[in-house]
Amino acid sequence: MSRIFTGVFPDIPSELSSRLFHDDQLVVIGVIGKSNDAKCNKMIGFDMVKFAPENTSIQNGQISFYFNESEGKSLYIHFQTTFDMVVMEQLFMERLTKMTREQTTQEQTTQEKRSSRRRNSSIHSLHTLVRTKFAQMLLFAIQICHIIVLVEPNNVFDTGYLSIFKALKVIREQYVLKFLPKFLKNSSAGAQIGKEGRLCSPRFLFYFEKTLNEYSNLEALQRFEFEIEDSIYKMLRNEFVITNNSLNSLFSIPRNKRFVCINTNRNLHANPITKSVNELALCINKEKYAPHSDGEDNDSDDDIRPFKGFAKPLSNYKMGNSKNIWSEKKNRLIELISEHVEEALKSGFDDSVAKYKGKGHFVIPSGKSWYEMFKLLHKIFVENPDNSSFEPNDSDYKSYLENFTRIVDIDDRFYTECCEYGLERAREHYKEMLPSFYSKNYHEQKVLQSISMLKKFGRGPNLSASEKKLTDVCNEFWLNGRQQCEVLSLRGNPCAMAKHEDDGHISTEVIISTCNCGRTQGRRNDPFRLRQANYEFYQIMMNSCTMCPKLETIPFAVFEPSSNDYRAAELEKTIVDEKTMVEEDDDEYQVLTMPSQLANPLSIGSGLTFTDDENNDSNNPISNNQSTENISSDHEVILEPSDDEINEIVIQVGGEENEENLEKGIYRQPSTTEYLSGMVHTMSPIGLLPQFSSWSLVCVGHSSVYSHNSGIPEHAQSGFLSGANFLLPWDVQVRLENAASWARTLDKARHRRKPQPKDDSDGQVFMLKIFVGCEYECARGHRFFMSSPDTILRGGSGIVKDGGSKIVFNDMPLYFACPCRNAKPSVAQLMRVHVVTPKAPVNIILEPKIRTGDKNGYTFTTGLTDPPKLSQSAYWVLRLPYVYEGNDGPIMPPADVTAANCMNWGYLSAGMYGIVETKTK
Repeated sequence: MSRIFTGVFPDIPSELSSRLFHDDQLVVIGVIGKSNDAKCNKMIGFDMVKFAPENTSIQNGQISFYFNESEGKSLYIHFQTTFDMVVMEQLFMERLTKMTREQTTQEQTTQEKRSSRRRNSSIHSLHTLVRTKFAQMLLFAIQICHIIVLVEPNNVFDTGYLSIFKALKVIREQYVLKFLPKFLKNSSAGAQIGKEGRLCSPRFLFYFEKTLNEYSNLEALQRFEFEIEDSIYKMLRNEFVITNNSLNSLFSIPRNKRFVCINTNRNLHANPITKSVNELALCINKEKYAPHSDGEDNDSDDDIRPFKGFAKPLSNYKMGNSKNIWSEKKNRLIELISEHVEEALKSGFDDSVAKYKGKGHFVIPSGKSWYEMFKLLHKIFVENPDNSSFEPNDSDYKSYLENFTRIVDIDDRFYTECCEYGLERAREHYKEMLPSFYSKNYHEQKVLQSISMLKKFGRGPNLSASEKKLTDVCNEFWLNGRQQCEVLSLRGNPCAMAKHEDDGHISTEVIISTCNCGRTQGRRNDPFRLRQANYEFYQIMMNSCTMCPKLETIPFAVFEPSSNDYRAAELEKTIVDEKTMVEEDDDEYQVLTMPSQLANPLSIGSGLTFTDDENNDSNNPISNNQSTENISSDHEVILEPSDDEINEIVIQVGGEENEENLEKGIYRQPSTTEYLSGMVHTMSPIGLLPQFSSWSLVCVGHSSVYSHNSGIPEHAQSGFLSGANFLLPWDVQVRLENAASWARTLDKARHRRKPQPKDDSDGQVFMLKIFVGCEYECARGHRFFMSSPDTILRGGSGIVKDGGSKIVFNDMPLYFACPCRNAKPSVAQLMRVHVVTPKAPVNIILEPKIRTGDKNGYTFTTGLTDPPKLSQSAYWVLRLPYVYEGNDGPIMPPADVTAANCMNWGYLSAGMYGIVETKTK
C-alpha cells in the first residue's frame, strides 16, 4: 500500500519536506471548488481523506499538501476557500454577530426603520467577501499549478464561475502581467517561469461528486460526460475565458482528452448513521440480502422482533453480498488525473490551435525551486491583500490591490451601474417641465416622484446612498434660485412669487368681493396684511363705486396719534376667559367689558322698559340665549305668539329712563401713543384703538329702496343668486303708554293696530315691521341671504313668507357652503347685515359680536362704547371684517364646511339688534 504524506502550509512536517523539496521534477495538482463536508475536505474523491492532516483548523485560505510516495512525481494541493460550506458559515456567523452588536447600540425605533436595509447591505457585503476571497485563492492556484481540479458537490456546472473566470482574466492581463515580472526578476523562480509569471496555462478538470443512479452502465455515463464537456467548452469559449492561444487564456481545456468526471461511488458521501442502522438490520434479520433479493423481509421467524417489521433497512441499499456495479472499477478520477500527469511529464501542455502550436509556455520545476516560488507568490497574492496595513511601493501592484474587488464583484458593478443609470433618469425626471420657481410642497412631490423613478432602475445596497444623493442634488437645484416665497396670506394661501425680502407678496388666488354698500363688485388679490384685507381694498372700491362716496356713514373709533412717536402696543398671547373680569391699577390695562345694555340679547335704551305677560313661552329664543337672572325687574321681556305662531317681542315704550339700573363700565380715554396692532375683541386692553376700522356701516338710501315683493334690485346690490335677494320681515310689538308723542308719526306710518286685551288697560299695542338679512358671499362673488342658521333663502318669484325671528334670536354661522356648485361647494362668509328700519320714532341699534371657532375662541366687536343708532325709515348695511386676526395671528377660514358643522367655525352671536325710542327735543 502506498504511503501518503500530508502537511499544512506553512508548518510543513520534516518528513514531507525531505521527500518533496528536492531537485526532482514535480507536477502540481490543485484541488479547489466547493465542499459540503464538515471538515471542508474535497480530497474524498481522491481516496486521500483518511490521510488528511490532523488537528487542523477550518479557515479560509488554508492550504494542505498531499504527496503520494508511490507516484513520486505529483503533488496535490488542497485549498480551503469561502466556497466551502463550513467556511462560508463561519463568515456568516461572524457578520451576523457584528450586525447584532451594532443594532443593540441604537434606539429601537431607528432599528426598526433601518434593520431591513442594513440586513440587505450586510448580505451583499458578505456575498462580495465570499466571491473576492475565492477569486483571490483561485488566481493564486492558477499561478502555481499545472492541473486544477474544480470540485462540485452536485452534477451540474455552476455558471456563477463564469463571471469569476472573466474577472480574473482581466485582472491578470491588466495588472498581474505588469507587476509580477518585476517582482520575479531578481528571484530564483523568475528565471524558470519567465515573464508569464506562472508554470503554464493550467488545465482545468471538473469533478462532480453527486452520483447519477439513472445511468446503468459506464458507456451511458461517459456519453453524458461528453455532453457536459461540450457545454462547458462552449460557455468558456463564448465568454473568452479560453481562446485559440492558450498562452493568452486564463487556463486551458484539453482538446482531445476527457476533462469531466462524474463520481460513481455511491458511498462517497454516505450517511454513517444510515449505514449503521442498515448494519443493525442485517444482524437482526435471519438472512442477508443477496444481490438478486427483492428487498422484502422473511417474516417466518420474528421471535426476536418486538413487533412485525421492526429493524427494516432505512433505504433501498442492498446489504450483504450485493455490490455496486461500479465498485469493481478503479477510481476514475485518479485515472483521469494520471493521464494528464503523464502528458505533462512527457511533452507538457499545448492546447492552442494549429496556428499557435509550439508557442505555449510550460515549466516543470524541481520541488525545491517550486516551493520557493510558492512562498513568494503566496505572499504576493494572499498574504499582502489580507493585510490591511500593507502599503505597496509599486504603483502597478497598488492598482491591482485597489481594483481587485471592484473587478471581481460583478454584482456590485451591476448594482452601481443600475443606480447610476437610475440616478440619471431620476435627475432628468425632476428637472422635467419645472416652472421658474416653485413651492416646497411641489419640490417634495417632485423628489418623491424622482425617487420612485430611481427605484425602477436602481438595485442593491447602494440604492439608499443613491436616494440620499438624489435628494441632495434636487435640494441644491431648488435652493439655487428656484424657491417660491411661500409666505402665507391671511387666508392660508402661499405667495406665488420667487423668494424675496420685501412685503410685496402676491398669491395666485383671485377673489371677487363687493364694496361697502354692496353695489359694486371687483377683483382683489389674496391679502397678506390685515389693513389690506379689511380697509385698503374697500377704500379702493369706494373710488370705483358711484354710491359709496355719497352715502351716510357711521364712523368707528380709530387710533389718532398725538405725535410722531407712536408704536404698536405689546400684548401677551395669553387667552383670558371673556367672562372673567381682570381688575388692575389705573396704570395697567384692563380687559374690555361691555355695558349691561349691550350684554342683553335685545338691548334696551332710554324710554323703553320690558313687562311680563302671562302668555310667556318657556321655549322663547330669548330664554335660550340668556338667563332671566341677568335681566332686572325693570327691564323684562314679554313674548307673545303672532299670527304665524312665531314668538315676537313686546316692548313697552314710555316713562323716564332709569339710569341707576343701567350698569356703566369704566372706560379710559383712548391712548394717543400706542395703538392696537390687531382687531378689537372682548379680551383687548381698554384704551387701545386700531389704526383703521375693519367694519363699515353705511346708509344706502330710504327704506323704499327695498321692496318685499321683488327683493333687492340688481342695480342696487349686484351678485345675488336668484331667489336669495330677499330680506326677512321681523315684527316687533310696541305697547304705548304715552302715545301722544307718537300720534302724528303713527298716522303717517299707517301702522296696523292690534286688538287690545280686555284685561289690559296699560295702553295701545302697535306693530313695527323691520326687515333684516344676513348676507353671505363666496370667493367667486356669489351672494345670498339665509332664512335660518342652516337654511339658504329660496324666495323664488313670490313674496318671502319666512319671518326674521330665526336669524334675530339665533346664532348665525360665520361660514356656510355656497350653492353655486354641487361638486365641491365654495365656502361663503358672512360679510354683511342688512337692516331696513321702520317709519316710527325709534332707532335700531346694532351690537355685533363675532365668535370665532378656533381653539382660542375670540369674540370680536366693533370697539364702540355706545352702539350705533340707525336712523328711522332707512336702509342700512353693516359690512363685517373680511379677515379676523387675534393676538396670536390671523384665523384661517375652513377649507370645507357643511350645514352640520358650520357652527364649529364661528358664528354671529344672537341678540345683536336693539330698539330705542328716538329722543325728542
